[in-house]
Amino acid sequence: MNPTPPPLPCPPRHVPPPDAQWWLAPAVCTPLALLLAYVDFAGSQFPPVWALGYAVPFAFVAGAWGGAKVRYKRVQRVVLGLTGCAFAFFYTKTVFAVLMPIAVLMWLIHGDG
Repeated sequence: MNPTPPPLPCPPRHVPPPDAQWWLAPAVCTPLALLLAYVDFAGSQFPPVWALGYAVPFAFVAGAWGGAKVRYKRVQRVVLGLTGCAFAFFYTKTVFAVLMPIAVLMWLIHGDG
């Protein structure tokens, strides 16, 4: 009987080169999201507890800092950062747009009394 042959070696893996400027998009979007959130919340009349809703936009910006630091992930970092900035700016406007029709509907159903 012939012994089993040794397994073939694995082919070398292609490792993408690191992106030297991976930090640029998150570094720009982080202070921009903070500034937009401040501008958005300062212009609203919401109580301070509603500021907790900014955790969602800031989670998008935090996601831009994570992940692989390679070139093909650059678009993902930019999209996550800009989405977080947009959500930070439109947060109170979106809450108001959702709550106002509900308030009008409740007023129509229950009346003034």
